[in-house]
Amino acid sequence: MISIKKTLLLLLLAMLVLISPVILAESLWNENSADLYHDYPEYEVGDIITVVIEEDASAIQSANSDTSQNSSYNAEEGTGFLDFIPFFDFNYSDSETADGETQRSGTLEADITTQVAEITANGNLKIRGTKKVKINGEIQTIVLAGTIRPKDINFDNEVSSKRVSNANIEYEGEGTVGDKQQPGVLTRLFNFIF
Repeated sequence: MISIKKTLLLLLLAMLVLISPVILAESLWNENSADLYHDYPEYEVGDIITVVIEEDASAIQSANSDTSQNSSYNAEEGTGFLDFIPFFDFNYSDSETADGETQRSGTLEADITTQVAEITANGNLKIRGTKKVKINGEIQTIVLAGTIRPKDINFDNEVSSKRVSNANIEYEGEGTVGDKQQPGVLTRLFNFIF
């Protein structure tokens, strides 16, 4: 005789076999779930991104030139009907040497908030922004435009200016100090003439 325990166990197994086609197994992977290693937001035109400007540029240009030229002419008393011409001697020498060097360096540190102006076909973002600050009557203007990759933007929604492709950064100052930095009319006239 089959015991009651065995009967219940067989009955339970039979129920599981009959119910199993109804239970659908689902995958743990969902196509719409967020990637654990990819947390970049989807940017749209008009979104705001802060660019931290850290530019340090320097250039040195030097040139050297050395030229010389010599000419000489020597004539003795003429012969025949030209013997009345006195002895003639001529020497000419010219030498030039020039050295020049130009050095220029600049550092700009600031931050500017830009807007996404366009999203390219490969997902890069074209950004543009302007920032004006007025300090003691001086207006300082920073203009930035360029292209960035979304993966270069950190979690604080900031990107370094060193990561901006085709960067166009302009920094200008207007006011009393800025006006004094410009050469005067007479200086510009003399520079033009000479």
